[in-house]
Amino acid sequence: MKRRKGFTLIELIVSVLIFGLASAGIAVFYASNSKRIMHSEKSARMEVAAERVYEGFKGVLMERMYDGPVYSQLVFDSIWVTYDVGDTVFTSTDIINGLIFDSEIVLDSFEFDTSKTHTVDKDDARTFDAGSRIWVSVRTKNLSDGDSMEMQTVFSHHR
Repeated sequence: MKRRKGFTLIELIVSVLIFGLASAGIAVFYASNSKRIMHSEKSARMEVAAERVYEGFKGVLMERMYDGPVYSQLVFDSIWVTYDVGDTVFTSTDIINGLIFDSEIVLDSFEFDTSKTHTVDKDDARTFDAGSRIWVSVRTKNLSDGDSMEMQTVFSHHR
């Protein structure tokens, strides 16, 4: 009997089956990796939005308030006079690469050393000190998909 050159039908079916399984594995790996990359990119954008609101608020804290004809105390020194714990003290909306983020800074608590107190307002008994601290939560929400993140930080001012 003369032997023919080429592959048998069984050999072709087995090779197609192996190729199909390998392709399916690669496709699953690619799909899950793509989701992780997209999630990481969204998280990075959300962190950029949170950092922008943090830096914006930090700048506002160090501004001087206009009090009549002169600039007097820093905004930092008036936080506990103006706001209560739980109040939103700063908000911002950012658009980063087509995604819209709403960010807010919420006052968690504040502290000042009463060993060296100064009156913030002569009609108000609350005081501030050289070692004053403000604890806040920075909350950022991606309005495109509803994801959100929160981080806590402290601002301190030493004179």
